[in-house]
Formats: sequence, structure tokens, C-alpha cells
Amino acid sequence: MTYLDLPALDDVLDISAQIIKDTSLDFTRYLLASLHDAPRLTILKGARGVGKTTLLLQLAKKMQKAKKTVYLSLDHIFFSRHKLYYTITHLYKEGYTFFVLDEVHRYEDWSTEIKNIYDHFPQITLLATSSSALDLGKGMGDLSRRAVVYHLRGLSFREYLSFEHGLDLPVFTFDEVLKNHGDIYDSWYKSQNLGKKFQNYLVTGVYPYYRTTGKAYHQQILNTVSRVTDIDLPAIFNIDYSTTRQVKKLLAVMAGITPFTPNISKLARDLEMNRSSVLTYLDYLDSASLIHVLRSGLKSDSALAKPDKVLIENTNLHHALCSGHTHTGSHRETYCVFAFNAAHHVSTPARGDLLIDQQYTIEIGGPGKSFHQIANMPNPILILDTKEKGNKDTIPMWMLGLFY
Repeated sequence: MTYLDLPALDDVLDISAQIIKDTSLDFTRYLLASLHDAPRLTILKGARGVGKTTLLLQLAKKMQKAKKTVYLSLDHIFFSRHKLYYTITHLYKEGYTFFVLDEVHRYEDWSTEIKNIYDHFPQITLLATSSSALDLGKGMGDLSRRAVVYHLRGLSFREYLSFEHGLDLPVFTFDEVLKNHGDIYDSWYKSQNLGKKFQNYLVTGVYPYYRTTGKAYHQQILNTVSRVTDIDLPAIFNIDYSTTRQVKKLLAVMAGITPFTPNISKLARDLEMNRSSVLTYLDYLDSASLIHVLRSGLKSDSALAKPDKVLIENTNLHHALCSGHTHTGSHRETYCVFAFNAAHHVSTPARGDLLIDQQYTIEIGGPGKSFHQIANMPNPILILDTKEKGNKDTIPMWMLGLFY
């Protein structure tokens, strides 16, 4: 319908103005600078709870002096009765040119309407948030050629230190960590008591809402997982209730036994699913940033290719799913994959735990770990959780938290 309920739209605008006004700029995420010069259509993907909405509201607040901005949550009841296209057409005539669109995957025909807005209004900038699982190429409007996509991750250890403790450590690349680990340790570790802070971060620190949920943090993580499986995945993959139950059942099994090389046939029998369903559901969970599915560089990335290894996406999520009863080895490897995935391609090697960028062979462990398992492998590196200061080819695990 082309008719707009203007009083209702005024209410939406009032909500937008208040939300933008109340948005704090005290702490900003690593992607904010990249979004300042974002193209006309930008999609910000990421797991629920990592701060996508807050990030775009911060950008809107910074931009509002130069452009007339508005925040529209597409799961608002207003959009159950009104088309986004006609809403933005009206607001553009009122002078608005900068639009933050939240939860686009919850809006029917979102891709077609956004494509039309993009094509018909070249003066408009659209920044939208959506689930990690969103596939732009599968949208009816096929936005993959028009949109630039960014992926917002959970807080890194470096960001956590800034958010929680006001400590501003620099960002280091993996190569810089390898070359300068001694200087990094001398400059930061002892003086700031980073060892204890890192252990706290592994349990409570990836999702920014830990600040407001307190002791209920891990229960809130579980509530967020339910929203992903019950709301986001059905909206994106058009799956029904019985399928979401199977997906949740599979995730619960993964949490108890990761990291592991899955026996897909046995898993299918145990869960009373067929093999292709198990592989498809693993892909759903991976795309929704709930697990990491790893394969060797020799295998296809197809969803139906058997994974070599499956891990929970981050240690806070792992802790919540296992009610705190996580295996030390699983916790270590979960963290390392989470950290490396920020800027590197992670796969499985012939021997060892991880292969980074098809270049570095990684073995992860505690104080008794040696190079024995990765001897004669290319560029062998040990990552130790008990190590405070690195040495040749040995890196303390906490330093992986400085990649962004």
C-alpha cells in the first residue's frame, strides 16, 4: 500500500531521535572508522549480541550534523502495515538521506525493496544490520553486486581491555606478534596484570551485554542462541519448527564434544537425522556464528562436504552451552580459532591443530606441550595458554587477542 499513517511514522521518528541521542560514544568498535566512508549500501552482519545496532547508531550520531539521519527497526510493528520503499520515499522528500535499517532479514521482500531504493535514490545512504547467516546472493533482489558487506565480531581481548578497564593496547598483526612478542610482553603484560584479565575475558567478555546482565550473562547467551535458532534461521532459510528443534539438538551435542572430527553417519543415527540434514544444519550453525566448521585446504567449502573439525564459535558461548563444564583443551582451541578467524584463513593441517593461511602449522596446549607433533611441518608454532612471554616459535595465547 502507498498510504502512510503519518502520525504513526512520527512516532517512529521520535523513537529514532531518542535512540540516537541516547547512544554513547564513550567506547567504539574496531569497524567504526571503516564505516565512516561507507558506500551507499552497506550491510553489517554478525552474531546476535555483538553490537551491530549500537555501532550503526554511533555512526548515525556522528553523521547527523552533516546529514539528516533516521534509525528504522524493520521488526517494528509499523513495518507490518507499511512498505519500507514508500516510507523511505516519503522521508527522502522530508530531507532524510542517511538511513540505518535494523534487522533487515525480519522484513519480507527486504532485498527487492532495498534494491529499488538503491537504484531509484542515488543520494541516499543505507546501512543495514542482519544476521551472520544472511546470504545476499540468495535474495530476490540480488544485492551482492550492490552492497559492501562488513562482519562485526565479538569483542577481542584488546577491545575488552578498553571497554572494561580503559586500557588502550595497539592492534598487532600475527606477523608482528611473532617478531615482537618480547616487546609486547614488556610493554603491557606485567604492568597491567593481563593474565587474570585474560582468564576473565575467556568466560565473560565476548558479548558487550555482559556489562548489563551481570550474573545472568550466560543465561542471556542461551536466550540469544534460542532467538537465533527460533527466529533468525527460519526467517533466512525458511525452515519450520521441527527443523529448528533438530538444529538446537545438534548444537547441544556439539558443545559437549568439540573440538572433534565428526562421524557424520554416527551423528545422524544418534540424532535420528539423515546425513545430508546433519551437514546442512552444521552449515546453518556455522553461518549463524554459533560454531566454526573447519576443513583442510584440499576439501571443498561446500556445505555438504564433511568437516574435519567442529568447534563452538567462542569461549563465552562454549561456557554457557556447557554450564561452565568445558574441557581445557576444547577451551584453548576454541579461543585460538576465534582469534585467528578475525583476519586469517583457518583450516586443518595433516598434523597439528590448525593451519593458518596455508602457511603456519599451529599446535595448541599447556606447559607440557612440545613441537613433537608438528616436527617437519611448515612453519611450526606453539601457542601456549600458560605462557606469559613468548620465545622463538612459541607464542602466549593471550597475544592472539590483539589482532583487532
